[in-house]
Amino acid sequence: MRLSEVEMIKLLPSWMAQDGADQGLASGCDTLTRDAYARLKLLSRWDKIDQLSEAELDEMAWELNIQWYDSTAPIAVKRAVIRSSDRVYAKLGTRYAVEQIITDYFGSGEVREWYEYGGLPHHFKVLSANPELVNSNLALFLNLLRTVKRRSAWLDAILICLCLLYTSPSPRDMRRSR
Repeated sequence: MRLSEVEMIKLLPSWMAQDGADQGLASGCDTLTRDAYARLKLLSRWDKIDQLSEAELDEMAWELNIQWYDSTAPIAVKRAVIRSSDRVYAKLGTRYAVEQIITDYFGSGEVREWYEYGGLPHHFKVLSANPELVNSNLALFLNLLRTVKRRSAWLDAILICLCLLYTSPSPRDMRRSR
């Protein structure tokens, strides 16, 4: 017996199969079972996101109605966006949603709220170590940002933080320099 082909009316005893209410209930159960089966097939796609082609990822994003999905993005980005889409949807309009979009599309980033830098209420800044955020992808970033931020929130600045890592000399290096 396949879940997509179950007919509950056939499973009812003969004395129940004649009753109209039982027939209606069995028909309703068939509909629910088929819907559940269709959803189970979708769940099996979540397990195989790394094996899906770009066309399948695009279709999945369309089915999930991921508004910040960019079909021209690299395949690794598409996979990351789909994986995090449920969490972002649950937290749309928050700092988390903005930071997750930056991470998915540009690698890393951070949001500083107005009270953290002395700005005006409802304003924020975006900090990132990836200069591609503003170089060739500024229009994409601003479009993505409009989709996930609160409408009442205002972007003050995008700051690219390029830091050199300083490592202290090892004891061996210290002895050589004497």
